Amino acid sequence: MRCIGDIARLGAKRYVDHPAVILGETIMSYRQLDRASNQLANAIVGTGLRPGERVMLFDFNSIEYIVVALAVAKSGAVLVPINVRSQAQEVAYLVNDAKPKLLIFDTDLADVVHQAARSFTFAPKMYSLGAALAGTPPLSSLTENGADNLPAVDVDPSAAVALMYTSGTTGDPKGVLFPHASYFATYQALIVEGDLDPGAVTMVNIPLFHQAGMNALVMPTLMLGGSVVLTGRSFDPGEIFATISRRRVTTTLWVPTILGGLSAIPGVDKLDLSSLKAIWYGSAPITEAVLARSRAAFPKAGFYQWYGQTETGMVSILRPADHETRSQFTGRETYNAEIRIVDAAGAEVAKGAVGEVLCAAATGMIGYLNKPEATADTIVDGWIHTGDLARVEGEGYFTIVDRSRDVIISGAENLYPKEIENVIATHPAVLEVAVFGIPDEKWGEAVCAAIVCKQGAELSAEAIVTHCTQHMAHHKKPRLVQFLGTLPKNSMGKVTKNVLRDPFWTGRSKRI
Repeated sequence: MRCIGDIARLGAKRYVDHPAVILGETIMSYRQLDRASNQLANAIVGTGLRPGERVMLFDFNSIEYIVVALAVAKSGAVLVPINVRSQAQEVAYLVNDAKPKLLIFDTDLADVVHQAARSFTFAPKMYSLGAALAGTPPLSSLTENGADNLPAVDVDPSAAVALMYTSGTTGDPKGVLFPHASYFATYQALIVEGDLDPGAVTMVNIPLFHQAGMNALVMPTLMLGGSVVLTGRSFDPGEIFATISRRRVTTTLWVPTILGGLSAIPGVDKLDLSSLKAIWYGSAPITEAVLARSRAAFPKAGFYQWYGQTETGMVSILRPADHETRSQFTGRETYNAEIRIVDAAGAEVAKGAVGEVLCAAATGMIGYLNKPEATADTIVDGWIHTGDLARVEGEGYFTIVDRSRDVIISGAENLYPKEIENVIATHPAVLEVAVFGIPDEKWGEAVCAAIVCKQGAELSAEAIVTHCTQHMAHHKKPRLVQFLGTLPKNSMGKVTKNVLRDPFWTGRSKRI
């Protein structure tokens, strides 16, 4: 296998009628998955789209989502997933930045897309998943008479196959270009270090628009001929447990928020979850209490903690045996990754010291779309600078102690303070605002906004939350709003967020 499309092509050859993807009562075999993705890939090529051009996908978890991802890979194009909680202005920004030739969206998201389209400076061809809409044909109209052979496209393994949007300290989302070859390195690490086997039945109840959903769970499972089991749109513990039992699920990835919720359900340890061999987790801080409760609730499953970023892929693992004596560590590098932890001068730090995590760029991103300066700041001399601070534990192990870029990780979602600050600052009564993360037992971290009002202005927390909800995704809104007379600042006039944040974290530790 050299390119992502080969996963479906060779899967059809090797596993034929074995279930590839399951959702409810619908089962798609490897042969059907390959045929459907070939038909769509030929249709994509038939629209005139050339290798390297982009296809944006705005959809909930579905079998069609996986078909589209594989079809885009086979066509040589670049998939651009969108978070389904994005609001119109966020969708407009992504379209205008990525300039996709095609925009495919679920009909339930049509209102957001049509509102966003008013602000498009680039007009993609749009297709709906499901019924036809006014002015928008269904995606099925592209493939009605499409050829089901592999399209005659020479796909370069070193070329980008996905454009994953993340954000930085500027607050503007950045598109991370990730190549076929780097994904395969990630898949191989997940298979080997995560003890994934050809008989795996992998349950996916996290979003496919995230790296973890599609590229930690779906693709590695399909590489080995396992079965991917998708669950519904909502977080339903009853559905999750029933699915594990009925489909004999062996592997899943649950972010700490999910682990915390499921492990707290009374009687969970009495359910028939005996097939579950591996619980992968990561993407967000987890408390010692949640981890201990989870291991007690699922005693037959091995726990695997993963660490990585959109830019790096998965680069470290804390395996089940490590949890016996090193459960509070983050992990150590996977067999095919290389990590350095360095000080400000670039020298590796000693055991017990804290430094920035650097990852070898060979298995990571190509760079940021349209942002050469940001790329040059992040990839230096072949190393990706993560901005994460870690303590060296010895024997290759490390522990993440903070996010130097002030990222808030809430329910496995990366929330970026500057982006939220930019929205709050547009309220006419706001003079200054600082956003930071505070502890939250359910979500790991929550958003807190410290606000200084303009002289004579009156403002309530409710008004700020309403303002945020109107201009950005619901999950980014503040859970706590403070009104202060001034914001603490250093001699350079920069807000010292640690002064605001530290009182909330006294006696607690942030752990990833």
